[in-house]
Amino acid sequence: MKFGILTLAFYGNSTLERMLANTGGLVDKIYLSHSPVPWNKYNTHARENFISDFDSDKISTFPFADKIHFLEGIWESEESQREQALQQARLDGIDYLIIQDADEFYLEEDFNKNLQGIRQNPNYPAYTCPWLKFWKNTGFVMQARKHNGKSKQTVTACPNFAVNVNYPGIHFCSKRLVNESENSFMLEGLCLHLCWVLTNDEVFRKISTWGHSHEFDYQKWFKHKWLSWKVDTRYIGLFKRSDYLRAVPFKGALPKELDNFELPKQEYRRLNMLEKLDCWRLDMKSLIQIELSERKKKLF
Repeated sequence: MKFGILTLAFYGNSTLERMLANTGGLVDKIYLSHSPVPWNKYNTHARENFISDFDSDKISTFPFADKIHFLEGIWESEESQREQALQQARLDGIDYLIIQDADEFYLEEDFNKNLQGIRQNPNYPAYTCPWLKFWKNTGFVMQARKHNGKSKQTVTACPNFAVNVNYPGIHFCSKRLVNESENSFMLEGLCLHLCWVLTNDEVFRKISTWGHSHEFDYQKWFKHKWLSWKVDTRYIGLFKRSDYLRAVPFKGALPKELDNFELPKQEYRRLNMLEKLDCWRLDMKSLIQIELSERKKKLF
């Protein structure tokens, strides 16, 4: 049974080499996919304002460079970029393609637990796992509202840990999701997702160019929730603000590859009165939507 990892490179991500060192030794192949320009599907203006600064000449110095298959091109969407890597993995005889972006890490025992879970349950089209979303630094994680609308949780489900490469008809259909994602098998190993451990500039580039740019007002979120964040800030979710209630302290273990990781510097910006009112209005709108959704579920 052969395992590969797919990761995307766009900016000279500070965690990419650490991520490769984290799990590269536990798989057979690494697919590193790069585009010099952003996807055009989600923000049609992204290519006017952003270009990649990833330096492919450095690949030979990366951890486990001998395992890396470098793919380069221009894609309109995230799913089309990932699909090309999936097709290449199929040609290379890979059985399971793990989706691990440059900001996703595992304790070794958790990653091995997921590999073993796939070996023991080999016939599913895709696999997911639990994850934590880090906020601002490695000392805070995002706290989510559970589906019942009342209780809280910090561990949520990763959209896609791995794809069964040889499952009939399997393909990427929406960002990192495949057409059979609803039939995924849940694994046990925890992913530590450093998704928001970034500088202010890195966050703005991310939300301006990623596959979710069209799903929310990223400029207002950046102003209301990111730049002005304090420990007591609430409703920090992106698509529905009240889906993520706040950031709470994290005191768990981190993989050794994050030792001496330099935390990003972030400047704070205070909201003016009009911005505070606008932020409050959007927070209340999100809360009302959640409440109406919960009441509708109870009726039906």
